Amino acid sequence: MSKSNMADTFSTVVVRPDFNPEKYVNELTRKCIGGQELQQQRQKIQSLADETSVLLKKNVYQNYMQFIETAKEISHLESEMYELSRLLNEQNSLLSSLTTMSLLGDKIPSTVESEEAVDANQVDEEKEEEERRRKLAAVLEKVEGAMAILEVPGRVLLHEGTLMELDPMDNKPIHQIQAYLLNDVLMLATWIQNSRGPVRYKFQTTYELGSLAVVNVRDLGGLGDSLFKLLAFPDTRVFRCSSAKLKREWLDKCDHAKKSRLAQEQQKRDNTATADRSPSKLAKSESLDSPSNPFEDHNDGPAEPELPEWLVEMPEDLDVCIAQRHFEDAYNLIERARDFIDKNCSNHMSDPVIEEIRRKLDARVKSLIEVLMKELEVSPDKSLQGGLRAARRAVRLLNQLGRSTQACDLFLKLCTSILKVQLKRVKREGATVLYVRQLGGIFFSNLTDMAREFLRAFPNSPNCASAFVGWAGSELTHLTSHLIKQVFMPQSSISTLAECVTCVRDQCDQLCELGIDLRYQLDGQLRTPLIRALRDSREKLVDAVKLRGAEDKWHPLNLQNKAGLTKFIQEMSDIGIASIHTYVTGECWINLTSNTVAFCKLYLALVEDCLCLATAELLYTIDEVLGDVFHAQLKHVEASLKNDKLRSESKFIQKNAVFLLDTLLTIVEHCYEEKLGHKCTRLSSLQEEYAWIKKEGPKQLINSSKPITKYSSSEYL
Repeated sequence: MSKSNMADTFSTVVVRPDFNPEKYVNELTRKCIGGQELQQQRQKIQSLADETSVLLKKNVYQNYMQFIETAKEISHLESEMYELSRLLNEQNSLLSSLTTMSLLGDKIPSTVESEEAVDANQVDEEKEEEERRRKLAAVLEKVEGAMAILEVPGRVLLHEGTLMELDPMDNKPIHQIQAYLLNDVLMLATWIQNSRGPVRYKFQTTYELGSLAVVNVRDLGGLGDSLFKLLAFPDTRVFRCSSAKLKREWLDKCDHAKKSRLAQEQQKRDNTATADRSPSKLAKSESLDSPSNPFEDHNDGPAEPELPEWLVEMPEDLDVCIAQRHFEDAYNLIERARDFIDKNCSNHMSDPVIEEIRRKLDARVKSLIEVLMKELEVSPDKSLQGGLRAARRAVRLLNQLGRSTQACDLFLKLCTSILKVQLKRVKREGATVLYVRQLGGIFFSNLTDMAREFLRAFPNSPNCASAFVGWAGSELTHLTSHLIKQVFMPQSSISTLAECVTCVRDQCDQLCELGIDLRYQLDGQLRTPLIRALRDSREKLVDAVKLRGAEDKWHPLNLQNKAGLTKFIQEMSDIGIASIHTYVTGECWINLTSNTVAFCKLYLALVEDCLCLATAELLYTIDEVLGDVFHAQLKHVEASLKNDKLRSESKFIQKNAVFLLDTLLTIVEHCYEEKLGHKCTRLSSLQEEYAWIKKEGPKQLINSSKPITKYSSSEYL
C-alpha cells in the first residue's frame, strides 16, 4: 500500500465516531508478521503524524497572517466609513442651511433676538458644565486614587455601573468591578472591603477608547446572555452584567462614545486643515512671497510642517509589531517617532494633534514594557529550557527603554528559578563528599555563568551590580544552610568535613576571576558549625587516647615478617615520618609501641584536616584541639613513667616519649609553620613543658622530686 493510500485509509478510520484505538491496534498487529513489520507500520503512522503537525502549523501561521492583514483592512475601512459619515453629515447640514435661506427678502432676526439667543446658549453651557463637574465630583468621593484621571479638562461622565469580572480561562467570578465610561477613556475601580466613609472603590486602571474593543459574548457555558469582553492589547477581560438589558446598554454607550471620540478627532484635523487654507493665511503667504515690498523679511518664519503618514499610523503599526512579537521593530519605530516630534514639533507643544500622538505613543511604550516584563516573569507553567540566553532580548530592550531596575529584578528572579531547578536534580545518594562536590559544582558553575551574563546585560551599571552581589550572597546563604543540614552531623568525621569544606571553598574561588569574592561570607557562615565540629572531634580523640592508653602494655611492635616491615616503613614515610627505619630492631620489630604508632597516624591526619580548615577566625580553636589531643598522649606517657609497676619498662617508655617530642611534634610544628606562616604557641609550650623527660635517665625519672604540674581538673589523674 502506498503512503498516500495509507494516509487516506488512516484518516478515514480515525474520523469515524465509533473509532476505537485499542481495536485498531489489535487488528493492525494481527495483520503484521514479526516485529519488523510492526516497526514499519509505527514509522508510517509517526510520519503521518509529523506531516499533519507541520500542515497544522503552516495553516495556523497562514491564518494568523491573514488575521493581521484583515485587521489592518478593517481599520482602514472603519476610518473610511467614518469619513463618509462625516461627509454625509456636512451635506445634510448644507442642505438644511440652503432650505432656510431666503431668496425673497424674508425678515432677518433682529439684533436683540440674536443677543437673547446667545445669552440663552451661554446659560445652557454653564448648566452643562456645572452638571459635568457635579458628576465627576461624585465619582471622586467614591473612588480612591482617581484624582489625576478625572481632573483632565473636557472629560465627561457618560455611563457607570457595577460589573462582575470573570476569569477568561474557566469563567469563574474573580471580583466585583465598578466601571465608569468617560468620553475618552474607560475607568475601572475595585470594591474596597470594610470601607468606611464615602470612599467605596479603589482605582485600578484605565483604557483608551481608541485602542479598546467591546465585544458581545453569547451564552458562554450556561452563564446567560449578559457577558461582554474588553479587548485592549495585551489584556482580555470578561465581565458579566446583572441582566441582558444592562449589557446592551453598556455596548451601545461604548459604541456611541467611540464614534463621538473619532468624530471629534476628525473635526480637529479638518479645522486645522481649514485654518491652514484660510484666506488670511493665503494672503499673508502671498504677501511674503511677493517681491513688491523690499523692506519685508521673506524668512519671517517657516510654514508649519504637515505630519507624515507614517507618524499618523504609528500607533496601529506599533500594535501590530507588539502582537507579532517584533519588539526590535517596535522600539525602532518608537525612537523614530520621538526624534521626529522633538526635532520638528517642538514649537507645537499645544497642538491637540501632536498631544494626541504623544499620548498614544506613551501608551504603546507602556504596553511594550509590560509585554517585555512578562517575557522575564517566572511562572509554574513557563519552561526554563532556554536559560538566560532567552532573556537577553527582553533585558536589552528594557534597558534601552529606561527600565533597568525592573529588568534587573526580573533577571535575578529568573536566575533564582534556574538555580533551584538545577540543584533539585542533584540526588542525595552515595558518599557525602561526592554529593557536596556535585552540589557545589552545579551551584558555582551556574553562578559564574549568571555573573558573566549579568555583566553582559548590565554593563557600567553600579546599582544593578550591587543588586547582583546582594542576590549572590543570599543564594550562597541558602546553599550553606542546606550543606550544614546535610553534612554537619554527629556521625560525620572531621576528615569528611575538611574535604567537603575544601571542595566548596575551591569552587567558590572561581568567582574571583569576575571580581566577585564570596569566600569571606562562606567562611563566616561555616565558622560556627566548624567550631562545634572541631570541639566535638577533640572530645572524641581525647577519649580514644585515654582508652588506648589504658590498654597499652608497653611492648615493641611486631610486624611478623619482612614484607610487613617494608610495608610499614613505606606507610610511615608517606605520612611524613621518614626516619622510622632508625627504630627497627631485628628482622621485623619496631622499638615503639603499637599505641604510639597508632597515635602518630591519627594525629598527623588530624593536623592535615585542621590545616585544611584553618582561617584567621578558626586558629584559636585549631590550636586548642591540636594542643589538647597531643597533651593527652603525653599525660599517658608521664603517668606510665611514674607507675611503679612499669619500672622495668621505663627506658622503653622514655624512648617512645622522645619519639613523640623530637620526631612527631617537630614534624607537626614544621607543617603548621609552613602552612600558616607562623609557629603554634600551644605546641611550643608542650615542647618546653615536657623537655625534662628527655634530660633525665630512667632511674632519675622514677625517683625524681620534680614538682608535678597542678591541674584544675582531675580529668587526667
